[in-house]
Amino acid sequence: MIYSLHLWGISVIQNLQIWFKGYDGMMLLLSNLGDPRFAFTLYFPVAYFLHSTVGKRVLWVAAVSEWLNAIAKWLFHGERPYWWIHESGAYSKEKMPYLRQYNITCETGPGSPSGHAMITSAVWYILISDFLYYKQVQSILAKSLFWIGYLLFMCSVCVSRLFVATHFPHQVLAGVFVGILLGKILNSISISSLVWHHYVLASLVLSAVAAATYILVLALGVDPMWSVQVALKWCAFREWVHQDTTLFYSIIRDVSSLIGLGIAVTLLGPKQEKSESIFRVVAQIIISLLLVLVTDRLKPSQDNMLLFYVLAFFKHSFTIVLLTVGVPTIFGLCSKKKD
Repeated sequence: MIYSLHLWGISVIQNLQIWFKGYDGMMLLLSNLGDPRFAFTLYFPVAYFLHSTVGKRVLWVAAVSEWLNAIAKWLFHGERPYWWIHESGAYSKEKMPYLRQYNITCETGPGSPSGHAMITSAVWYILISDFLYYKQVQSILAKSLFWIGYLLFMCSVCVSRLFVATHFPHQVLAGVFVGILLGKILNSISISSLVWHHYVLASLVLSAVAAATYILVLALGVDPMWSVQVALKWCAFREWVHQDTTLFYSIIRDVSSLIGLGIAVTLLGPKQEKSESIFRVVAQIIISLLLVLVTDRLKPSQDNMLLFYVLAFFKHSFTIVLLTVGVPTIFGLCSKKKD
């Protein structure tokens, strides 16, 4: 059955690349908007300064959904179109289908389910459902328009992931379904009541389960990093293969971000949501996004992979603390000086 889905998926991808020929830029933009890293570097900062509880929930759902996505990819051993056409033996050299590759095609992790679809659908489910709740939107028409916009956006992200030949249709559909389910679950948990030890415990559990899954895959005789070698083999350009798309990096980002948020919650202590001027909110969002842009460009050398992952852990933790504690503190000091 999976083999048939793959064959059908290749034909879908070929048709999409024909239909949207000339719209490469738009497809790459849509795919980038669904990039899991934007859940941490864009959606979280914006949501946090608009409403800190929503921001915390966004970070939680981003971390948990990306972690679960990594676990699922290790267990399901999913293929990716750009390498499957070569590795499967389904085509002869004369009948090998042509799939265009792009600089974002060569993801290094296994393909199922789609991380872009799963994490983005979970994060945006939180954003929209919480917005409707806190703004007390009662109109059925308004609610319908928001959720129709959500579905259209997710469809666009999924189509873009197929267009760049990094996923099969069933992988993006599975990602959206699981993402929405996770969003509903995380939306029922009181995030504001969580304290430091909850964040530490969650980080330890995520790390332990990831380690156990890695060991299990090894025990089954499968190399957990098998997809990296295949990506290097079939990617059109080696420089398109990036280590920050590996499953290890994703898990480190998830755990370190939760630790960073836990530190921030401890430093800030219990505080009530208070209304701030729109100018201050916008200014904090702009400063935060600029800081994220700077820290995101700080990429340690990949010559020593252990050091690479350790530095990545501290970078993501520090970034979360900087955004949630540093930026508001600076604005608070500035306000006192004016007074």
